Amino acid sequence: MHTPDKATVAAVMSSDLLKVSEHWSLHSLIEFFNIHRISGAPVIDSHGNLKGVVSLTDILRFDSSAQHSIEENPLTQYYYSGLEGMTPEQLGLAGGDQHGQHLVCEIMTPHIIALDQHASLDEAIDIMCSNRIHRVFVTRDGELAGVVSTLDILNHLRR
Repeated sequence: MHTPDKATVAAVMSSDLLKVSEHWSLHSLIEFFNIHRISGAPVIDSHGNLKGVVSLTDILRFDSSAQHSIEENPLTQYYYSGLEGMTPEQLGLAGGDQHGQHLVCEIMTPHIIALDQHASLDEAIDIMCSNRIHRVFVTRDGELAGVVSTLDILNHLRR
């Protein structure tokens, strides 16, 4: 039997948001994800306006499309090794990649799923499950204030 969680998204969110530019190359994005050990981030334009969200799933979708197949872009395997802390150079994949020629804005999801800071954690869980996503952004007075990830929820439930 499920007992509703009284916590709000603000109580469990991460407020240190790492943002990426829509004009970054995919190569820069992958390095950023690897350095910070994250799998997704909000995307901003040159004025700091929120434009969308990008994740490892978007990169994998890009790489698996017919025009960016593994034969053309062997860096797909980088994601799996990257999660273990390996660099493209360590994998022997430093040169000739398609990721340097494409931008974040080409693969990002322009639709942002966000909740007000006062929303319940149960509401966030419902949205994440129904949309099959791993993060929900949190707003305060209409401005981006943080993010609640599946890991944040698991850490909260463990307490």
